[in-house]
Amino acid sequence: MSNFHLNKWFLDFIGNNDETMIFYCAILSWKGFTAHYASCIHYSTKNNVKVKSHFFNVQTPEIKDHLITWKDDKFKVFGSWSPIGKPLHTRIFEDEDGYLDWNCFQPASSVKLNMNNIILEGKGYVEQLILTTLPWHIPMNDLRWGRFQSFEDTLVWIELRKENRQQWLWLNGEKITDCCIEDDSISSTEKSFTLKLDRKIELESEKIIFNLVQKLLKYLPGFKALMPHQFLMAKSYKWLSNGELKKKDGTIAKGKAIHEWVNFNTQD
Repeated sequence: MSNFHLNKWFLDFIGNNDETMIFYCAILSWKGFTAHYASCIHYSTKNNVKVKSHFFNVQTPEIKDHLITWKDDKFKVFGSWSPIGKPLHTRIFEDEDGYLDWNCFQPASSVKLNMNNIILEGKGYVEQLILTTLPWHIPMNDLRWGRFQSFEDTLVWIELRKENRQQWLWLNGEKITDCCIEDDSISSTEKSFTLKLDRKIELESEKIIFNLVQKLLKYLPGFKALMPHQFLMAKSYKWLSNGELKKKDGTIAKGKAIHEWVNFNTQD
């Protein structure tokens, strides 16, 4: 067994004028060592993209009667996420050492945030990853993930590419098996829909694993030496997009999407 355990949460918020926040909080354990991590990506038209992170007193979200609450004293934020629709769960990967479980508690949420004593309301999303095998055991050269929400529709997708493609896609809670997942479009001939994504705002473009590991080394001695160079140097691209979902009947639903591509094929 790998003695590796990661409990990682992703919570997001999209409000007026495209103001967007993404919160990560995670607890990672390995061979008796434990590291805590929290980060906040905050986009606004006034300040563009600001990123903050810390490694102390990290709290994971609480779930009570389907309401999810989370607070972080360092970021001076308290938020509540109320579900719109049913949760989604799947096991993404499993080997002899462990597994990766994906728990999307809220594919779409109604969100209320208290940020520096300013009340913000908007839409959002919440998911949790439980990983008990070393992450580079998962076969992938590319990872794509995203979520889209309009007034009526919710779309969530995951794709792992290596020699083959493994895909997971849900439209309004219904799993779709026939789909095409790209950075600028999601489509299905089975359900005759196409989601166009403009990637208008870049929220992230960095070697996020390398940067994070550099900060975690003092909490997890020896961990970096285990990582394959290709995994360590992966580059992550994350976007806030205007989305247009063209449906089978020809109608178009407009909404917002947060989505990403992680490239594990970088050479530098």
